[in-house]
Amino acid sequence: MNRREFIHRSALLAGAACAGVQMRAEDMLALGEPSLVIGILSDIHVRGEETAEAFVHALEYFRAQKVDGVIIAGDMADQGLEPQLEVVAKAWYRVFPKDRGMGGKHTEKLFVYGNHDVLAATWNGTIKSVGADVAERLDIGKRPAEIWKKCFHEKYTPIWMKTIKGYHFVGAHWHEGNIPGLEDFLQNHHDELSGERPFFYIQHPHLKNTCNGPWAWGQDDGTVTSLMSHYRNAVAFSGHSHSPLGDERNFWQDTFTSIGTSSLSYLYPMPARENTYQDDSSIKPPTQMAKMGCSDGRQGMLMKVFEDCLVFERREFVYDQEVADPWIMPLPVSQRNPLTFEYRGRIAPVPQFAAGSKAMVTQALGKDRYGTEQQQVTVHFPSVLKKDTGVRAFDYEVQVEYEWLDVRFVTGTKRVFSPHCYLGEEKDAGEVVCVYGLGELPKDFRYRFVVRPCECFGKKGEPIYTDWIDGSVS
Repeated sequence: MNRREFIHRSALLAGAACAGVQMRAEDMLALGEPSLVIGILSDIHVRGEETAEAFVHALEYFRAQKVDGVIIAGDMADQGLEPQLEVVAKAWYRVFPKDRGMGGKHTEKLFVYGNHDVLAATWNGTIKSVGADVAERLDIGKRPAEIWKKCFHEKYTPIWMKTIKGYHFVGAHWHEGNIPGLEDFLQNHHDELSGERPFFYIQHPHLKNTCNGPWAWGQDDGTVTSLMSHYRNAVAFSGHSHSPLGDERNFWQDTFTSIGTSSLSYLYPMPARENTYQDDSSIKPPTQMAKMGCSDGRQGMLMKVFEDCLVFERREFVYDQEVADPWIMPLPVSQRNPLTFEYRGRIAPVPQFAAGSKAMVTQALGKDRYGTEQQQVTVHFPSVLKKDTGVRAFDYEVQVEYEWLDVRFVTGTKRVFSPHCYLGEEKDAGEVVCVYGLGELPKDFRYRFVVRPCECFGKKGEPIYTDWIDGSVS
């Protein structure tokens, strides 16, 4: 590397550290050739061979990228049945015969069991689907070691360590709440795992209060978070929540680094929005909108390891596009200025509507999420995209503003995602809508709607407004 390249590279890393992780894809070329390339997947939820198409496609992409290994952070066999894990293995060996990729390059399996792999055969849904006798006979959870060896041709251990080109990977198979024996395992390998060079840890559930924050669905009990906090160089990967990779909170860094790996099967955009899945089935929040469909949201990552940084390309495997700009993580991890949510939120750019953007309303007879028919008022506004304004919105806040004499009130606050927020922005260039029931709106006052674009750490852009409304809407 010549002096000019060195200066450019140093500037990129410094800029990434100051800009909150993201890096333009075109700047990746300045980083040169990586020391290590790893494909990253989770929650592939395979049943029959017809459900393995996305998995095969992702593996073929990784093979073309000449990966040194592939992480699968659990939930491979959707119903926890042996034939389903056999489909996973068959797909793997179809793309990587004898664990070898292009040019005969060895490609390491970095897989762990998730809860679906070892528990799902006992669930009522599985038993109803295949019958109690079949579920009992083919239950992976009853013979995890035997079936693992049969499918993947390697010994099963609850916690394993593999080394690729001098980089250590530690994997822990599913266990409810925490990982028994992990503290002793880490202590036994302390000399290998400590230092500035990163090591990589894989488990299925998110480490508590790390990636996706304290509200993330399906966290462990916090024991692993405490253990990893002793290793600033640890980079943990976990799945389970199916959180889309466009959510910047999938990347967490403080005392160590924790990264959510999303899902190759289906996605759960953040709850508490008007058009999202709610993660507690006992809650029926009032909402006028159906939950958004994410059947074409199949995501994974490609990690490139350099001496002075890690780069994570965020990708979807239906339209083969980047979900967002790659994350870049400078090495070694800064002890004084880690890339925490607080820091990144403080410096995050604020999304803004493009100049001249308008919001409008329509009214029609419709049904809420639960089928109740009523008059609905729909607010229409454009999506905020990076290509237009430099920053893509995470979601949108919509409020009702009404006047009573000389006082202006704000009520009826909702948050809503754009219809294809989980895809690359080329697929998300259309209109965004937020729906109110007519009964939710002021009856005796004129009102209007206020719309603000938001980013995931809490900042909101300048609003646009609808016209003031008196009485009925046409």
